[in-house]
Amino acid sequence: MGGLDWEDLLAQALGNKIRIRIIRYLLERKGANVSRISRELGIPYTSAKRNLKALSDAGVLEEISVGRARLYKLSDSEVVRRLILCVIGYSSH
Repeated sequence: MGGLDWEDLLAQALGNKIRIRIIRYLLERKGANVSRISRELGIPYTSAKRNLKALSDAGVLEEISVGRARLYKLSDSEVVRRLILCVIGYSSH
């Protein structure tokens, strides 16, 4: 991954306001596709797709296939979930 380790990827993924908005959105849902995230957050589709990929690459999100649709959801990892909650709580202050 270009010399970046998991901690670097995670730090980059969580250090972006759009990504934090995506995480907050997905905290309340079981999953959503790029189009829905883009539309409901009012961000361009390409921006949503790029940021979802970064979060997925960092292990924060998982991609799941439902039929032909690809949904994104928060990782089931307890470590990632706790870290997300810390960052989300911190960013709201």
